[in-house]
Amino acid sequence: MPFNRLALILVVVIAAAAVTVWLAMLAAAAFSLPQAATALVPLALLAFVLVRLLRDRTKDP
Repeated sequence: MPFNRLALILVVVIAAAAVTVWLAMLAAAAFSLPQAATALVPLALLAFVLVRLLRDRTKDP
């Protein structure tokens, strides 16, 4: 993969993450959620990915 394409993908992914965090903070402020609730979303996603990964590795072929 050319370096230019890799750099473009990294910039786009980082920008999308920044926009997502910004929108989540706006939504949390609008619904007056505590900041701890916004920290639970990435933890829940991480737990979901780990569970899926472990289930796929323990399946019998």
